[in-house]
Amino acid sequence: MSLAILLVNLMVTREFNRFAREFSCFTREFDRFTREFGCFTREFSNFTREFNGYS
Repeated sequence: MSLAILLVNLMVTREFNRFAREFSCFTREFDRFTREFGCFTREFSNFTREFNGYS
């Protein structure tokens, strides 16, 4: 009985670790996306400021 509980515990732990790795990868990608989006909004803001200066 305790061997079955140990095996289930091991399987759950392995699945959780896999999920944690994938989630870490997702957060890293999302972090990179937000940085690039921040650069884009900064550039767009500069562009609109210059464009408003010309009109």
